[in-house]
Amino acid sequence: MHEKKEQVHATQKEERLNLNGIPETKCLYFDDWKLTKFKGKVLKVIDNKVILDQTAFYPTSGGQLHDTGTLQNEQVIDIFKQGNVIVHVLETKHEFPVGESLAGEIDLNRRQQLAQHHTATHIINAAARRILGKHINQAGAKKTPEKAHIDITHYNSLNNEEIKKIEDEANKIVNEDIEVRKKFYSRDEAEKKFGMSIYQGGAVPGNRLRIVEIPEVDVEACGGTHLNSTKETGEIKILKASKIQDGIVRIEFTAGKAAKKEEHCQEALLSELCRELYCKDIKLIPSRAEELFGLWKDVVKKKKQVDKKLLTSTKEVNGSCDDLLAKTCEVLRTQPEHLTKTIRRFKKEIGM
Repeated sequence: MHEKKEQVHATQKEERLNLNGIPETKCLYFDDWKLTKFKGKVLKVIDNKVILDQTAFYPTSGGQLHDTGTLQNEQVIDIFKQGNVIVHVLETKHEFPVGESLAGEIDLNRRQQLAQHHTATHIINAAARRILGKHINQAGAKKTPEKAHIDITHYNSLNNEEIKKIEDEANKIVNEDIEVRKKFYSRDEAEKKFGMSIYQGGAVPGNRLRIVEIPEVDVEACGGTHLNSTKETGEIKILKASKIQDGIVRIEFTAGKAAKKEEHCQEALLSELCRELYCKDIKLIPSRAEELFGLWKDVVKKKKQVDKKLLTSTKEVNGSCDDLLAKTCEVLRTQPEHLTKTIRRFKKEIGM
């Protein structure tokens, strides 16, 4: 369970359907995240909404976005849960007869990315606890195909060194290729076996709990789609961390293909910064940014007359793309997404 009050809008629908007499939907997605094809019997159709006796489609819940795919070759654009009944929202209205068997197919790429982000959430939670201390608990989370975040209980903002240590520890867990165990227990049995720390992010309703366990790493009551091994998560990349309220720090991250995509975006950003700072090697970016910042303070703050035409620093900084961007952000006191705009503003204000 990883949902916060502020995320309720994403996981609960204001619309209430008349589902009287409709039995609980059998969920087929719990055991195997790779299950993408199934058949289900139509129980009810309301406009473009279809209710089946069973489904492999994951509904938006617990901070994780829903699956998409097709139902009898019709596009499924949304999946939500009302009580214990899962509702499939089609792109267009379709009148399927009650009792008809429909073939469903889930978009595997989206499912995989969401599962990677959800398992990575558990891994980062454990990594943060190892690095920062046992007081770390999950206060909320959100997983989309593009990126994810986890909110943790911590009293201070995270510095770059702490972020790097958490990322390194998370990827160490990934590379250990640990089995991800998923099993249902009675509430009493789960609490007795694993303790009360299984309730990360809030209370979980019901007498049966699905426990997601990464042995010696993390164990939580969770109904999301999860991988079978930490190795399947792929590289975890922390994008940034920020204090969102007293005692709560948000860590934004990507995993798997989304992390690879983020790396390409970083490389593109560094190339852009090279152009803006008149350097041919990305190793010069932090020192050129520092030189520009110094010029800006002299001209704008101190009203000095200085040579504003060139940046000449040849000091190189070694490190990964992450390291170079982090150092440049530290120099200019901004976030990566604002670097280019900040540099252009400084250049404009000093007449460069």
